[in-house]
Amino acid sequence: MRTPLNAILGFSEVMKGEMFGPHSSPQYAEYAGDIHSSGQHLLSLINEILDLSRIEAGRYDLNEEALTLAYVVEDCHHLLKVRAKNKGVAIIERFEADMPKLWADERSIRQIVLNLMSNAIKFTPIGGEITLKVGWTASGGQYIAVKDTGAGIPEDEIPIVLSNFGQGSNAIKNAEQGTGLGLPIVQGLVSMHGGTFTLKSTVRIGTEVTVTFPAERVMEALPAIASPPVAARIDIPMAEEPLPAAMVQNVGALRRALFGPRR
Repeated sequence: MRTPLNAILGFSEVMKGEMFGPHSSPQYAEYAGDIHSSGQHLLSLINEILDLSRIEAGRYDLNEEALTLAYVVEDCHHLLKVRAKNKGVAIIERFEADMPKLWADERSIRQIVLNLMSNAIKFTPIGGEITLKVGWTASGGQYIAVKDTGAGIPEDEIPIVLSNFGQGSNAIKNAEQGTGLGLPIVQGLVSMHGGTFTLKSTVRIGTEVTVTFPAERVMEALPAIASPPVAARIDIPMAEEPLPAAMVQNVGALRRALFGPRR
């Protein structure tokens, strides 16, 4: 499905940009733009369905490595900074300093952060604020939190929002198009890392989503390995005094008995 869809996206982008000359009617460029945006939405839906299917089937592989959580979140912030700025939404970072690395799959962590930030940008009005937090949990693990000042989610709709393809009333009325799979994918990826997912929301105040990773995944700095102690060198002095005359005679007699007199 993605191969023909990529062709549609490519050709519609060429038509939208009028790369081979202007259209005879301005409506053609508008239609090409609609085709391109709809194709992007469909491609996003296909990718998210495939990701969720792999997670639920236990076939999503984690390529784990040591990473710095704050760096990943900061990079995701950079990717979405223009989208937030165009909507008039401010993003604030509050990261605890000097945190050790986390053993995790970087691609999954990026997808978690991008999904949460994309939702926050969608539901935060002009002049609103999004806060990104990275820090320690009480049990020695690490956490990511994304808090917005958006419309919020009614308490009875939270289970719907967390279900596959689920969308709350505010999403249907006010927000941009969505697939309803972003949060289920986040929950699945967090679960694969042994972490927890918490969503708290208040209508007309905002929403905060917190993702935690267990202490077992935090890589503490290992102490330096001490070099083994070098054994002290003991010099044994050699005897410098001559052997007694009687011992020399005995040695000479033994040599003659064994090998005969010298010639």
